[in-house]
Amino acid sequence: MKKNLLFVFADQWRAGAMGASREDPVLTPNMDKFCQDATYCDHAFSTFPVCSPHRASLLTGKYPLSLGMFTNCKTGLSVRLLDHEIGMGQALKAAGYQTAYIGKWHLDEPEQNHCENPESGARDWDAFTPPGVRRHGFDYWYSYGTYDMHLTPHYWQDTPQMICPGKWSVEHETEKAMEYLETVRNQDQPFALYLAWNPPHSPYDQVPQKYVDLYPDVELKANVNLDRIHHHTGEQVNYTEEELKLATRQYYGAVSGLDDQFGRLMEFLKEKGLYDNTVIVLSSDHGDMMGSHGLMGKHVWYEESVRIPFVVRVPGNDKPVCRTCIGSQDMMPTVLGLLEAEIPDTVEGEDCSEFLVTDKEDFDRVSFLCACPGRDIFVKKFEEHGKDPRAFGWRGVRTWDCTYVMELGYDVEPKPRRYLYYNQKDRYQQHPADLTVEENRQTARKLEEQILRWMERQQDGFLENWKQEAGENR
Repeated sequence: MKKNLLFVFADQWRAGAMGASREDPVLTPNMDKFCQDATYCDHAFSTFPVCSPHRASLLTGKYPLSLGMFTNCKTGLSVRLLDHEIGMGQALKAAGYQTAYIGKWHLDEPEQNHCENPESGARDWDAFTPPGVRRHGFDYWYSYGTYDMHLTPHYWQDTPQMICPGKWSVEHETEKAMEYLETVRNQDQPFALYLAWNPPHSPYDQVPQKYVDLYPDVELKANVNLDRIHHHTGEQVNYTEEELKLATRQYYGAVSGLDDQFGRLMEFLKEKGLYDNTVIVLSSDHGDMMGSHGLMGKHVWYEESVRIPFVVRVPGNDKPVCRTCIGSQDMMPTVLGLLEAEIPDTVEGEDCSEFLVTDKEDFDRVSFLCACPGRDIFVKKFEEHGKDPRAFGWRGVRTWDCTYVMELGYDVEPKPRRYLYYNQKDRYQQHPADLTVEENRQTARKLEEQILRWMERQQDGFLENWKQEAGENR
């Protein structure tokens, strides 16, 4: 009998913000219990730490830039997951699964790109995705494009009629997932359900107060820099120490709220006899800096941004930890491998399922990382100068121990820089290695060669710009 699939993932939830990680002081008893009954992947990374690029990669097994996803699906840009792309929904349907998607989608173009007042009521980056090809094989649909008012969420099913439940999004979506499993699906057919929670994505105050109250006080991480809190773009964000502590309490509170609902969902599966016949994945699309290195949000190469939870329970499997590097594009083929389903030949990632269910590890395996200038102001500036923003930003690689980054920056006048971190001994990445030291230089050269070969395979425009600006100066 085929195993079912339940894939639960949150937005902007960093790997360290879970009790089992033993990093942030977050209360997640249900997730911690689940980790003891599953395989905890401690080297899982968001290949492109921004919502839409990761989601597209997660569902198609392709690198974000191969999909044209160099930024979020947002107003003013025709960026979306294109109709011809083959995703998990199509692959699982072909394997005999009934498919369902609940929660944040953020892979469709905003409706206001084409209509000032859409019938659905969608505004700004949001969109109602009607039944058809843009749902990429998901039959049951209870979703929205992107909307960050978590306490007053809305959804669409198969018509433009907006549904406003008046309940915290995580709680409501969890209840819809249980409703689907109990009363909607065909009980005689295996199911594949994706549940996409939006919190702890900002704004941080969009969380029930009872969860914030779990954290009467917090200590900021050792690498938090309060002198100048800003986004990766350089945009100033005015946080006092007390305001950042409040935001951190709210962030942790949202994660504890996720944990509460995750616990409900696991108990439901056990009560209904589904737990031991379901592959269960708990993950996220990227992290949040929360003041580390003076940064808020994501989009950068630091661990708080790129390292994400990836906890996988395969019934009958007892491997506690996987230490092999796994990236966004690997997650689709890996899950299909665990389900013994056919992997489409369009996939660029690799099936890493053997590292989850056997003693085998590959400590030489790497995860490539990237990001491009995606904010409206940058895209417009690049266009004015006849340059492609997709060929700028930064590219990097994460090995079992190191992070190596090649940066051109977010300006039309590139400023090439290189960074090397030894993460095992420099946990908070506060001390980039001195690249004038021969041992470090050799490590950087080896890793840079890997990134260059990857960019060649990807036909990444960054490569030519890097050769022109940085040359052989390494």
